Amino acid sequence: MAYVTGVNMDDFQSSGLNLAFSVLPEAVSYLPVPQLWSVLVFLMMMTLGLDTTVPSLEITQETLADQFPSLAKRRWLLLLIVFLPCFLLALPYTTQGGIYALTLVDWYSSVPPVMLFGVVECLVLAWVFGIRRLDKCTLEMYGQTIPKWLTFLMKYITPGLLMTIFLYAFYEYRPPKYGDYFYPEWATVIGWLISLFIIVPTPCWMVYCVWKSEGDTFKQKLVNAFIPEDVPTDIPIDDIRGEQEALNAVDTSMSTHPL
Repeated sequence: MAYVTGVNMDDFQSSGLNLAFSVLPEAVSYLPVPQLWSVLVFLMMMTLGLDTTVPSLEITQETLADQFPSLAKRRWLLLLIVFLPCFLLALPYTTQGGIYALTLVDWYSSVPPVMLFGVVECLVLAWVFGIRRLDKCTLEMYGQTIPKWLTFLMKYITPGLLMTIFLYAFYEYRPPKYGDYFYPEWATVIGWLISLFIIVPTPCWMVYCVWKSEGDTFKQKLVNAFIPEDVPTDIPIDDIRGEQEALNAVDTSMSTHPL
């Protein structure tokens, strides 16, 4: 593409939004039957956008439904609470200066929060919740345990790679820019505030949970914070006994399915 357009490779836009919406559509125009490839490319980008958006919205929806069971009975209201703010927040991106706002948000919300949350998820799932408990859950649901190679990646390789990417991103950090436009300092401050707004609630909630847990010392509170909540008292005792028998059966199966 750089050779065809007569652009120096150093000035060639090989990443970002220009790659997806300018360079890639122009590249497929040089292929045989360009109309077909253009339709396929934009269909791919549309399905990719839906695939990355729907899971996050579903997680938000289910979280609200778990915290507020009354909303789960009114699904239309739950969907309205989740989708309406997203729709309103996305409207500025459709304006004439929306590309600058989108670039700023993407610059500071993609790498730091995603990398940190990925590391925390791996550590909590593999080391706090524990591989054995995870195997017990998968054995109960699917009848088989997690392969050893996958647990090894989850415990060591994936967190290490994510932390490497996170540290390298800070090492290669440069102020945001779009094309030849460099953002002012106040926009950079807003960008870092966006990252903090995404990251800070998680450790704050962890500190709150430890503070609210029972115990006289910090160690007792920390240990109790990792213990699951008690079974609600409104569950019939027969159901509790049946659940315990099912867990005992899973323990027996685990002994016959070594890792």
